[in-house]
Amino acid sequence: MPPKTTKRWVPVNRNAGASRGRDGGDPDADRLSALPDALLHHIMSFLKAWEVVRTCVLSRRWRHLWASMPCIDLRVGGDDYDEVPEDFPDFVRHLFRHRDATAALDTLRLRSSNVDGAHNEDDARLWIRTAIKRGARVIHLVGHRKMDWLCGSCLAMLEHASFVSCHLKILKLSYALLDDNILRQLSCHCLSLEELDLKDCMITGHEISSASLKILTMFKCQINANLSIAALNLVLLRCISPITQAPSFQNMGSLVAGTIILDDYAFSDDFEDFSKDELDETTDEDDDNQKYKTGYGFRDPGFGLIYKDDYGYGSDIDSDDNSYEYSDIAVDSGEYSFDGDGHSYSTDGNRHVHGENSGCNENKIKGGYNILQIFSNATSLELLADAGEVILTRELKRCPSFSNLKTLSLGEWCIDADFDALVFLLQHSPNLEKLFVELKLNLNARKPLVSGVKPKGRSFSCKHLRKVKIKCSKDDVRVHKLAHLFRANGIPYENIFVRRTESTYLRGEKIILLGTNWSS
Repeated sequence: MPPKTTKRWVPVNRNAGASRGRDGGDPDADRLSALPDALLHHIMSFLKAWEVVRTCVLSRRWRHLWASMPCIDLRVGGDDYDEVPEDFPDFVRHLFRHRDATAALDTLRLRSSNVDGAHNEDDARLWIRTAIKRGARVIHLVGHRKMDWLCGSCLAMLEHASFVSCHLKILKLSYALLDDNILRQLSCHCLSLEELDLKDCMITGHEISSASLKILTMFKCQINANLSIAALNLVLLRCISPITQAPSFQNMGSLVAGTIILDDYAFSDDFEDFSKDELDETTDEDDDNQKYKTGYGFRDPGFGLIYKDDYGYGSDIDSDDNSYEYSDIAVDSGEYSFDGDGHSYSTDGNRHVHGENSGCNENKIKGGYNILQIFSNATSLELLADAGEVILTRELKRCPSFSNLKTLSLGEWCIDADFDALVFLLQHSPNLEKLFVELKLNLNARKPLVSGVKPKGRSFSCKHLRKVKIKCSKDDVRVHKLAHLFRANGIPYENIFVRRTESTYLRGEKIILLGTNWSS
């Protein structure tokens, strides 16, 4: 490892007052410096703290601009090794000490500790306390993606941190450990907290309860306790692929939109999240709160669907790629017939296998209670899971009426032989306008569980349903049965669209061929 070079916390300004252009013209030609402080501060918010400080050498205009910077980014990553000041904790102390005392500190971003020894956990906790005392509204703390023997842990340890603040509105934690003490602080002492974003965190605490919280995101969090969440004023909930068990919910009558993505395999004892091993170190891309590397892309909750994920769910409802009006492919339906258990046969009598149920033991799956009931007033909802998913199927028996629901996205979990679960949900969504359904004809897929619900007949009344989007493989003939079901309930074919993907049969043949070539 090359030796570090000593760096002063503030570089020497060798060109003080030199604001003239390269051609020696009018200094007003420096249009960047002519921008207002607020806009320059916004530009500087994309820089690390040591980079911001070094802008003081640019000109007199920039000499003190760093001191009123409302955003301080202290995230030290592997790529920053040659740029970070030698004594990083000392640099941060001077940074806080020499900031403009009248300037608000709005945002603090930091990594819990640095594997190269630039700072440790105690330093990070001290900086959090300092930022909170300065009235910070946004704190983003990032742990480490992968175990490192130098720091001894991959998670940000928060047991001695203090999140007691009347100013904190947004808290984002990545790769952090949240115990009962931390959750109690957030619930009882952060009375202005409106957004809580948890990514790849380990949760050992039992309760999140907040009257101020409006947005809650939990992405691939490992939940090692019976976690209960109560947030009366929550507007948007995203619960994406929880691990070990799912949280349970209560008191959420204000929810407008939600995304629930579940995978029963993540609840099994031998589950291992291999995605955490993809990178040795957390990158700034991982820290970006706008997009996760799994492909999820946020949508305005008032506009429709909220997420698009690796499985191809979500915003496909508005995509025209490989999409057809159903009437364009309806001629194909004559080649198939349907048997009583919902399986399909081609005219030559060959059966299309949907796969065996190989899911987790239903009795071992914990949590997820009230996961449907809390959305009784929602306008946009995604319930995404593969066939055989236990929690959503279980909670369907206590399904509320979704009288305000306009947009609904569903996965294979609700597509049983007679579409009972789907019909049941549509009967409970009378004002639905847009519906997205993905059919997964997969040789390795699980069979849907028996939902235990019986719709009142086969009819439903969705008078405002103007768009049905069905995503399926080219050889999945269930799309025709679905189209006939919608047509029988007053939805014209011109309102039904199909997005076709690769043939499952051909994909299976490719996999077999690759396996044969590999073994030989």
